[in-house]
Amino acid sequence: MPDFSIDYSNLYTIQSKLRSLAAQADDSGSNAFRELGEAVSSERQACLGSSGLSYSFNLFYHHSKSRTSKAKEGLTELADTFKAVSDLWFDADSQISGSAGLLTSGLKLDEWKNQKAAYDQWAKDKEEWDAYLADIGATDYFRDNPDASIRGTCHADDAPAWCEAWRAKGEDTAPPNPGDAPPKPPEKPPTSWNYKDDNGTIDVTVELDENNNIIKETSSITNPQGQKFETTTTYKGAPEWVEPPGGGDRYDVRDYTVVTTYGDGSKSTAEVVVAQDGSGTMVVTGGDKTEHYIRKGPTDKWEPDPAYPDPDE
Repeated sequence: MPDFSIDYSNLYTIQSKLRSLAAQADDSGSNAFRELGEAVSSERQACLGSSGLSYSFNLFYHHSKSRTSKAKEGLTELADTFKAVSDLWFDADSQISGSAGLLTSGLKLDEWKNQKAAYDQWAKDKEEWDAYLADIGATDYFRDNPDASIRGTCHADDAPAWCEAWRAKGEDTAPPNPGDAPPKPPEKPPTSWNYKDDNGTIDVTVELDENNNIIKETSSITNPQGQKFETTTTYKGAPEWVEPPGGGDRYDVRDYTVVTTYGDGSKSTAEVVVAQDGSGTMVVTGGDKTEHYIRKGPTDKWEPDPAYPDPDE
C-alpha cells in the first residue's frame, strides 16, 4: 500500500484521549457530591444542618460545574480539530494515490489482456500450422518431430514422401511453426483486487464491456481507524483513443463522472466533458457549492474556469 505522508493513528489517538478527558471533565465528581449539588435547597440544608453551609456549598458546586463544562467544551473542540486535520490529510493522500494510478495497477487487467492476446495469437497460428501439415500429409511426422523444420527436412537426402506436396504448394507458402503454447490466462478477466497491510486496506472493483474495456471503476482506501476514501468513475462508453497529430502518447476523449466520498462521509460529484483535442471542462458539485474547471489539453492540469469566479473571493 502506498505510504501516507502523516501517521493517522497518532492523530486518532490524540483526539480519542481528548474526548476521554472531555468526558471526565463532564463528570461533576462522586455520585454523593453530584446528588447534593443538584438537590433542592431544603434537602441540602437538611443534609448539611446549616443554611449558611448549604448556601456556600451551592455556590461552590455550580462554580465547579461551570468550569468543568467549559473544559469539556474546549477539549471537545480541540478533538474535533485533530479529527478535521486527519480527515483533510487522509483525503489528500488518497487522492494522490488514486491519481498516480497506484490503485487500478494492482488489478493487473492489462497483464491479463496481454497474456490473452498472446495466447489467442498462438492458438490462431497453431490452427493454421496444423491445417497446413494436414494438407501436405505431414501431421504424423511433426507429431513425432515437433522441433523439425519443413525446409530442413525436405532438403535432406532422405526427405519424406510428403515433401513432394510441400514443393507443389510452394516452398514459401508454409506458415511459421507456432512452437510451444505461452501461459494461458484465466478464462475471465480480473475485476476486483484487495490489498491489506498495517496502513489499512485497498479495494478495487471494475465493470467491463464486451471487449474487456473498463467502463466503471470503484476504488477505496480504508485506514485502521476506519476512515474511508472512495471514488467511483463511470465512463460514457468504450475508450475513444486519439493519436496526437504531432506525435506523443495517445489519449482517451470519453466523458466521465466521478463520485467521491471523503473521510468524513461527505460527497462530491465531478462531471467531465472531454473534447477531441484533449481539452475539457469539469463541474464539481458538493454540498451547496459548485465549482467549474477547465484544461487546455490532455496533459494539462485542471484550472479554475475564469468564466465562473468564486463567489467567496
